[in-house]
Amino acid sequence: MKKFIPAIALSAYLLNPVTAFAANNIELCDRNGQFNKLCNLTSNNFGNLIGAVITLLFVIAVIIALAFLVWGGLKWILSGGDKSAVEGARNTIVAAVVGLVIVFLAYFILNLVLTFFLGEGLSSLKIPNIGL
Repeated sequence: MKKFIPAIALSAYLLNPVTAFAANNIELCDRNGQFNKLCNLTSNNFGNLIGAVITLLFVIAVIIALAFLVWGGLKWILSGGDKSAVEGARNTIVAAVVGLVIVFLAYFILNLVLTFFLGEGLSSLKIPNIGL
């Protein structure tokens, strides 16, 4: 019975309903508010931000693939003629080249699709909005 007393007390505390009072008219985008920078964020700026982030991710992926390509080359040089080490280095280089091809194709296809459907590429991405 002593083990159940803390559990009962905790459940009584958590199950106690608390009334939440909310104001009906809250203005988040007032001139002196803390959300002023978010209120000035339009769909064009947000689209450019998303385009820049996606481009940055593609650049990071290319840098990682090039680092693996260099790592595979170093493994090949340092293998010392060992067949299994040379095979591992070759597999690393092939995987890095395949990764580079996939990243470049993904960037090209994404730009092509965005240009076809939205009229602009990834550099000038605009998020469509619904006017109510």
